[in-house]
Amino acid sequence: MGWRLRRAWSYTKDMTAHRSTAPLMGTAREWAVDLAVAVGIGVLLGLMGPFGSFFNGGVPVRIAYWVGSVVTGMAVISGLARLGLALAWRRGWPLWAVLPPVVLIGALLQGAPLRLVAVALWPEIGRLVTPLAWYGQCVAITTPIVLAYYFIRIRPLVRARAREALVPVTAPAFTVDPGAVLYLRMEDHYVRVRSEHGSRLEMGPLARVTAGLSGVEGLQTHRSWWVARRAIAGVERDGRNLRLRLVDGQTAPVSRASVAKLRAAGWLADENLI
Repeated sequence: MGWRLRRAWSYTKDMTAHRSTAPLMGTAREWAVDLAVAVGIGVLLGLMGPFGSFFNGGVPVRIAYWVGSVVTGMAVISGLARLGLALAWRRGWPLWAVLPPVVLIGALLQGAPLRLVAVALWPEIGRLVTPLAWYGQCVAITTPIVLAYYFIRIRPLVRARAREALVPVTAPAFTVDPGAVLYLRMEDHYVRVRSEHGSRLEMGPLARVTAGLSGVEGLQTHRSWWVARRAIAGVERDGRNLRLRLVDGQTAPVSRASVAKLRAAGWLADENLI
């Protein structure tokens, strides 16, 4: 079938339209969540006053300092972790190998300017805490953040791209008689094709398989289902949810976004509801 492994970023042009890979540097929603978590951690640290900061000024000042520290650290670490991931992919390195440099470099980039802020707020810190001890404290704070970020953000991204790394050089032809197809259902990276003669699996996204059904009266009812009209035995309602009852006893879900489309096609006539 002409399959070969490729790196996650080198998709063939015809497959790119059907795949949605999260951007390497993260989505706006991910950044918003990460920074909100950082604010929460900063508030908690401000109340606790770790590393002797409990005795430095009042609670509002400590909270402001720790929120700024953690938010800055999260921004620096997020960027470094994702850039390190890209470098590891390009060089073929194990991903864990980039974590120590991210910790050490991130602690340095974050710690140097924060020390200046801390000394400006609490001048005694410059005398009581040496730059090396300060850097050690930054490493101690940065390490669990990097590990948490790796398992929460980076590892899922790696797994998602690994699943998409097996890309067909040429899409295999659709091998089932379109006129006999009853419905299609996504199963992991395959499409289950149910026809009058049985079922089989086709490799590829649902959109590619449905492209081979031109001329067959059918609609996509859900992101993972396509149903031929002649396969419908009835419509079932479960509260606000609709499902199509099929001739083989299966039921196909109808997404809310598809209800209007199916109703316009006459598939959801009131007399069909049970």
